[in-house]
Amino acid sequence: MPEKTWRDIRPVALGVLRRDDEVLLARHNDPETNETFHRPIGGGFEFGEHSRAAVAREFAEELGVEFTVERRLGTFERSFEFGGERGHEIWRLYEGTTVERWPYERDEFVGEEPELDETFPVEWVAIDSLDDRTVYPENLAGVL
Repeated sequence: MPEKTWRDIRPVALGVLRRDDEVLLARHNDPETNETFHRPIGGGFEFGEHSRAAVAREFAEELGVEFTVERRLGTFERSFEFGGERGHEIWRLYEGTTVERWPYERDEFVGEEPELDETFPVEWVAIDSLDDRTVYPENLAGVL
């Protein structure tokens, strides 16, 4: 496998929804290590696409909802291994709302990753419990 370079760093746009003292997160599992972790909804942005537009597009693709950005929470970076592969991502994190009310009315539901033909669980997690879980970005509770 060729060595990875700066060209392999993936820019990602993530969005946070809040419901009182909870935050909406996707639950994922690393198939190599079996680690379960939580992360805000979102994904990579495309060349020429602003991260604000990317997070709205990702919510539409993955949850079928219209995400409205209210504020930028920060920029984060993570170098990691997932599924036995090294990865490096830079995340733009936004807080916002959805036009649709149904995500706020359900405690848990399923999101879709259409490019991978996969689904993933999405759930409301108490902000004060984030430090007791594996969550990325690791300091999410501190920026909310």
